[in-house]
Amino acid sequence: MKKISTYIIIAILGFTNFSCNDDLLDTKPLDKYTELDVWSDYNLAQGFVYNTYASVIPELMVNPLDPDPKGGGAGVDDFTDNMVLVKNNKIALDLIDQFYDAGWAKNNSYYFYGNAPLGKKAPIKQNSFEVIRDCNLIIEKVAASEGIQESAKPSLIAQGKMLRALIYFSKARLFGKYVIVDKVLTEEDNLKLPRSKTIKETYDFIIKDLQEAAEDLPLANNAEPGSLTKGAAYAYLAEVALHGAAYIESGKDDYYKIAKKASEDLLGLGYALDDDYASIFNNYDTALNSSGIILGLYSNIDATLCVLTPMQRTMPNMEVAKTTGTPKLKESFLGWTTCMPSADLVDDYLVTDTDGVAKKWNQTSYYQDYLNTNGFLSEAIYNEHRDARFFASIVQDSSKFFSNTVTTRVGGNMHYAQSTKGTEASTISGYFLRKGIYEDIEGYKAVVFTNHHQVAMRLGRAYLNYAEVLLRLNDVSTAVEYINKTRTVHGKLPALSTGITSEQAWDMYKIERRVELFFENDRYWSLLRWGKEDGGGVISELNDKQYTYFEISEDGKSFERKPVVLKVGNQKKRFSPKRYLFPVPQNERILNDLLDQNPGW
Repeated sequence: MKKISTYIIIAILGFTNFSCNDDLLDTKPLDKYTELDVWSDYNLAQGFVYNTYASVIPELMVNPLDPDPKGGGAGVDDFTDNMVLVKNNKIALDLIDQFYDAGWAKNNSYYFYGNAPLGKKAPIKQNSFEVIRDCNLIIEKVAASEGIQESAKPSLIAQGKMLRALIYFSKARLFGKYVIVDKVLTEEDNLKLPRSKTIKETYDFIIKDLQEAAEDLPLANNAEPGSLTKGAAYAYLAEVALHGAAYIESGKDDYYKIAKKASEDLLGLGYALDDDYASIFNNYDTALNSSGIILGLYSNIDATLCVLTPMQRTMPNMEVAKTTGTPKLKESFLGWTTCMPSADLVDDYLVTDTDGVAKKWNQTSYYQDYLNTNGFLSEAIYNEHRDARFFASIVQDSSKFFSNTVTTRVGGNMHYAQSTKGTEASTISGYFLRKGIYEDIEGYKAVVFTNHHQVAMRLGRAYLNYAEVLLRLNDVSTAVEYINKTRTVHGKLPALSTGITSEQAWDMYKIERRVELFFENDRYWSLLRWGKEDGGGVISELNDKQYTYFEISEDGKSFERKPVVLKVGNQKKRFSPKRYLFPVPQNERILNDLLDQNPGW
């Protein structure tokens, strides 16, 4: 980890003059490197490559409309039925029409590495086409270099190709067709370029880059944590082909075959699921040594404040001196509480019933016993038979969070009515987020330094991509085997029978993907993909959904699901078929009359 972190710091400080402003350069002799120096030395070239990582990888984990420079991917499920938002947030779907750029040429990726410690300057965000130019520079300059050994060139070029593929994938998911730039443009080139003729042409370009990159990237055991590897190339190749298959004009079956082969190539590389699901996201050291994380984004404690991580946005905002609930808080939570898990999401964390079948909590014998005996609700729905990922991802009533016993029930220390700071300081769904929050930070404060990481790609996600491809190819029994891998290891749920019907497998698969990949920037894209495959109609999960607040009585023996009061311009989500793709910004089309518009816009 030390090696890659060092290169990123050098790259940010020393190479920004190639695409940003000279006033960012505040160290010497790093600011003395010339372009010739960089492309004549392997270590300097690799430093430039790592700098480009910082412009590409975070883009896979941020919302395209996230206006918050401290968001850092914190709102990756905001567009979906997985989350409810506290405040009138600009990224709510009913305001989507106001954000026509939607990341067309805007690169959001510095939300993570671009946040500098106190007293330091952060890099200026690059335009997306500048990032693409950097990728092309890597590919061309390394190939032409006379100073870099020939044996070292393939890996550098492969990284450039994969980085280019990933930035194009970020754009393809948004716009379908995109402007393909496959070389370093000069002043002599025609800079007024059209989008690709078809969506397939854009995805073909991405797939070709990933296929070529996979040949020359190192295996994970020969690479630093956070660097691109052969496994990462195969994993993203599978996901790109799977997602692209839903959008391309022709060749769907070919894409499924590509995704299937890439998944199988990945499976032979020695990755393994981590047994402890929570630690994958909530423990830095575990993540560094994980056998299941294929690509992660890591930031060292020396340069990372809590306030500049996604944790700031998802942490509750309840102070010891400003809540009247019981039991009294032992320590304050000083986050922003801008979003929290929906009660609808929580319903999909299944419970293993006494008959050995996993069911929704309100369909179990435990719940029926609770109704018959007037017992405690927690014993019926929050018992040890619940999907283990629920306890790893969600903070519920009477659970431990940091040093506090959190009570969200009426009269509880985290009930919205008990805060003297106002109702917006607490949850409006009845739940808080646990996934992705480090609970080993003593006395959580915004200005505390911390290690931090985010997971971009992991084996659990790759297993589910493979299962989805197999379902599309009607290999239901093998698909169920791979659904069971995450379901049994991470969820601690009983395995599904491989003899279930295709319809049953799809139902279980969609639940499994939702809870396994919650808050990993997957739900929105998966709903779009499934909607396209189902004919491209209105997606009910993204359209006029009524959210509920799960409120437990003070004695813990009854509950009520109340409608969440939606504020103007907030939770209500609208979806129409034109939203399968974002619009090409009108100002871009005025500047370039070769740019066509997406359907419906």
